[in-house]
Amino acid sequence: MAFKRVRHLALCLIALCQCFLVLSAHAEALQPSVATPDYVLDTYTAYYHDTSGELTLADIRQNGSAFTAVRRSDDLNFGYTTAPTWLRTELTNTTGRTQQWMVMFEFPFLDHVTLYRVGKTASQRFESGSTMPVENRALGRRQAAFPLTLAAQEQVTLYTRVETAGSKVLSYRLMTPEAFYTRNDRATFWLASYFGVLIALGIYHLMLFIGLKEQVFLHYSLFLFSFTLAILAFNGMGTLIFWNALADEAARLVAAGFVLASAMATRFAQSFLNTCLYSPRWHRMLARWRSVCWVALVATLVLPTQPALRLMEATGLTTCLLLLACAAYGSLRCFPGARVFMLGWSLLLIGACVFALRNQGVLPANFVTLHGIQIGSALEMLLFALALASRFYQLKRQTEKAQADVMTTLKTQEAVLERQVAVRTAALERMAHHDMLTRLLNRNGLEKCAREALARSAKTHRPLALFMLDLDRFKPINDEHGHAAGDFVLRQIANRLQHLTRPGDHCARFGGDEFIMLLENMGEPPASLNEMRTRIGQAVRQPIKLPNGQQVSVGASIGTSVYRVSDHDNVDLEDLLKEADGGMYAAKPRGFDRQPGRA
Repeated sequence: MAFKRVRHLALCLIALCQCFLVLSAHAEALQPSVATPDYVLDTYTAYYHDTSGELTLADIRQNGSAFTAVRRSDDLNFGYTTAPTWLRTELTNTTGRTQQWMVMFEFPFLDHVTLYRVGKTASQRFESGSTMPVENRALGRRQAAFPLTLAAQEQVTLYTRVETAGSKVLSYRLMTPEAFYTRNDRATFWLASYFGVLIALGIYHLMLFIGLKEQVFLHYSLFLFSFTLAILAFNGMGTLIFWNALADEAARLVAAGFVLASAMATRFAQSFLNTCLYSPRWHRMLARWRSVCWVALVATLVLPTQPALRLMEATGLTTCLLLLACAAYGSLRCFPGARVFMLGWSLLLIGACVFALRNQGVLPANFVTLHGIQIGSALEMLLFALALASRFYQLKRQTEKAQADVMTTLKTQEAVLERQVAVRTAALERMAHHDMLTRLLNRNGLEKCAREALARSAKTHRPLALFMLDLDRFKPINDEHGHAAGDFVLRQIANRLQHLTRPGDHCARFGGDEFIMLLENMGEPPASLNEMRTRIGQAVRQPIKLPNGQQVSVGASIGTSVYRVSDHDNVDLEDLLKEADGGMYAAKPRGFDRQPGRA
């Protein structure tokens, strides 16, 4: 009796388990309403892995109990799997109107997606995916997207077959066309802005390299361009815009692009951190790892797609960790720019880790994990661009300082040269207008001063007087004491005459022993002329003690002429000299000038 009860209980448990398995294979049917424009289909979905890879839609419909219901969105993140995966979702339009919907997979990197719309009377088939040419897709968008029409009171089942060599993230949504296109346009805008920034930064730093010949700008440009190539392939934008004919190789382009970016990143790190100078050991280590990256790049082109993608992730993560360790070492050693490099590379490493862990199925699929590498790379690229901009302005300041130093040196030399030229010019001008022996004006200097004095006299209506002196008893001094003594006497006479003049008056040596005094603003002649003539005669006759101790004395014959504006004639220096010369020679027999001169 007890045995029968145990047997009965076991049969009941088996029946309950069978009922549970049947129920778990059927997810709840979704009843969409246009009042809610966006539905996440994950929890309304069941999945099945086709390990044989040969099952058709008919086989799948007959094997419905093999499906596993999705409890959380994370259940649709399968990482790298080789077998195709089938999804099943039931939809029911409970309204009396036809509804238009869009089915969209969030992850863009799915090679081949086939959607079957199965109704009570008919079924439809749509195809899309990153490896399909744009013109063959159900909708020419970067993600796999499909139009869906639900008639009034219609119940349909969606079967989706997904096959991809990359990571399998199968979260998908049901959206109204308006919500779909709004979301798609917004995502396209931000992606286009992201790529625009990367390309602009690459071109800008390439131009800086051309202008400045600094290798770090070239290496950063190459890193940006290779990274942009990888992200374009990964997001599907490249297939839509640039290489639609290479759609079958989109996954390989992703792997090759990221491995190439890893190689360029090591070269940029060497330039940015200047490891050749500050840490030769790290410089050699990065060079060796770059050689490994080149080998990995070749391998991604020849290996099957899935191993190539796994190799890409291993290469990328190792590169990030290696460069982060190098930056940390540089920070401890106070390398210039090492801390900025470490911060920027940490951001990219976080994005790469999120990218890899999501592909492995460790992290859930959401906006941050789907676009983590773009977010991290954008922040990293902008940080590096700011650091390079700082270096550019530092180089600019150094260049400007060097140019300013050169200009200062040139200006200093120019100023010195100008002063030397001015001194030399003044000396030449003095030589041209002054007597070298007595330092008085010579004939050229006298002519220049006379023209200016006559003009002032004509303007002020004040008389201008000219005194001409010829020394008496000078020749015997030359004959008896020599020409040096004669020169000494001439200098003494010049000094005495100079002391008699006022500011604005002029003295000149006119000949061998002839002197001219040009006096402006004279008082009313003849009293002022006689007074000045007497003072000149007394000054000249004073004894002169020669360097040999002997005393000599000379006299002077003086002639005068006066210019008044009231004369109303064009008087110049020659006229004044001629009149004074006549008076001087008339006075020679008397020993001094008694002629009143021109009045």
